[in-house]
Amino acid sequence: MSFYRCASCLSVGLNQLTDNRFHMFNIQGRLFFGIFAATLLLAIPLRAAKQPNILFMMSDDHASEAIGAYGSWLKDYVHTPTLDRLAAEGMRFTNVCCNNSICSPSRASIISGQYSHVNSALNLNCRLKEDAPSYIRELTKAGYQTCVTGKWHMQQFPRGAGDYAVTKGQGKYFNPTLHRPDGTTEKYEGYYADRYTDWALKWLKKRDKDKPFYLSLHFKGPHESFEYPERWAHLHKGAKIPEPANLHEDVDKASPHLKGLHYSSMYDPKSPKPYYLKYEQALEKHSKDPRERRSLAYQHMIHKFIRCVAAIDDNVKRVYDFLEGEGILDDTLIIYTSDQGYWLGQHNMHDKRLILEESLKMPFIVRYPAEVKAGAVNERLGMNIDFGPTMLDYAGVKIPAPMQGVSLRPLLRGQAPDGWRTGIFYAYYARAPMHWGIRTQRYKLIHFPDTDAIEFYDLKNDPNEISRLSSLSILELFESGDPSLVPALMARLGPVRAALEGHGGNLVVARGEIEVRNDGHRILSLVIGLDGACVSCGAAPGTLKGIQDDLLADDEVGVVRFDSSMLDWFGEIQREFVLKFGGVTFV
Repeated sequence: MSFYRCASCLSVGLNQLTDNRFHMFNIQGRLFFGIFAATLLLAIPLRAAKQPNILFMMSDDHASEAIGAYGSWLKDYVHTPTLDRLAAEGMRFTNVCCNNSICSPSRASIISGQYSHVNSALNLNCRLKEDAPSYIRELTKAGYQTCVTGKWHMQQFPRGAGDYAVTKGQGKYFNPTLHRPDGTTEKYEGYYADRYTDWALKWLKKRDKDKPFYLSLHFKGPHESFEYPERWAHLHKGAKIPEPANLHEDVDKASPHLKGLHYSSMYDPKSPKPYYLKYEQALEKHSKDPRERRSLAYQHMIHKFIRCVAAIDDNVKRVYDFLEGEGILDDTLIIYTSDQGYWLGQHNMHDKRLILEESLKMPFIVRYPAEVKAGAVNERLGMNIDFGPTMLDYAGVKIPAPMQGVSLRPLLRGQAPDGWRTGIFYAYYARAPMHWGIRTQRYKLIHFPDTDAIEFYDLKNDPNEISRLSSLSILELFESGDPSLVPALMARLGPVRAALEGHGGNLVVARGEIEVRNDGHRILSLVIGLDGACVSCGAAPGTLKGIQDDLLADDEVGVVRFDSSMLDWFGEIQREFVLKFGGVTFV
């Protein structure tokens, strides 16, 4: 069975990676993935007597962190009362991921239930293969009244939909133009979300009430440039919104192949697309300090983003209220999601595209009281290719064989089916850096085919994906001659690292060898030097002892000594002091 065609073939035994690190992987130009079970074992659902209506609402670049119910550092600042109500009355998923976090490919995967490399939708403004499946077409064939309105962002207009009014490309925040099936266009004045919702409500009012409906309502926001209507212009005006913990992360050190090559920073003089410079004319304050520039850029972005989200919530409420007024709220399967996540300053970034958690994971909230327990939270792995199969399952429609996703219905029922996926596959094909990856519940492995490099993260111990280097095997880096060895050693240092870096210092591996203990355990014996640091200062003894103790805390490091040439840096009295009281050995 082909890995690329099977929805279940997504896991690679990555959970075992902590035991034997990278020994199981032979990476020579491509990443070889092991395959779990041939099929996912799902519970057979009990069909409802009546097909539910389906309302599928999707925004663009709506990070989970900007929904109050997800409880991020922004929970007290985002204005999402309707989405929070939806979560309180339904199920909130915390590990639903896209397979390619960029707008058009993600949308294509949702429609087709297929990975990007299967449906051929790899980049922006892509088109689906002619023979690609479509859950919307299947619902139409099954007797549903189907309609799509709002942002589409695909080359083809919705195939198989009974009706549509959609944008071509991104569409505008104000005065949008919608394209109709007969080739005509309709132009509207005002804020896009209000007009899209107007159109959706008009369609709902004129529908055949004797038939179930499927309605897609696709919002443009909060995609950059994060524009909002005047009614939200004063939300948190003048307030300083808290920063993410890793806004000022040194991405070049932490992640040279992934974050270090991305082009959208909050502020980095080397970045092709730094937010600070792009919007400098709109900033109220300016600075020459890089750290302050990031903070100023973040404040400008997050205020706009939150206001843009508030306008989406307004319109979700309008549809919510309509369904409630019609008495069909509980008869409607309601889904709210985004085409991918978004960095809200994390890792000194804005935008998406990478396999990092903030852009990989999508908000996914489902309300259907007949089966979904109110206020439930589900941490199981799901994917955007599962959305179509889930809606087809609830509609009682057979899931087309070419779809690679699976129905999330068992999870929505609170079940924990045997054989559920333990990993997801991701691939990003556009702009640097191209990369493939596997994410399990705990681990993430990333491969860069252009360089054959890898990055690895332990999401339990490093949920913010800051300390890639601390997760790497010191032994393997030493054996392979990997230049990441010294940065990985630096990553293991505690407070002493700040003392070193404050003097422009760095570790130097003067010599090293692998020793085998009597119990068979392999350890690394290191002779360490320093480069650029002023070790002749009074803090030197404590600095050296701190380096030694921090490195010995790693179970792969057994011996740490220091290069005796460093003693030449000291005066006679200082040298005697270090040798007598330093608590370290020089060789």
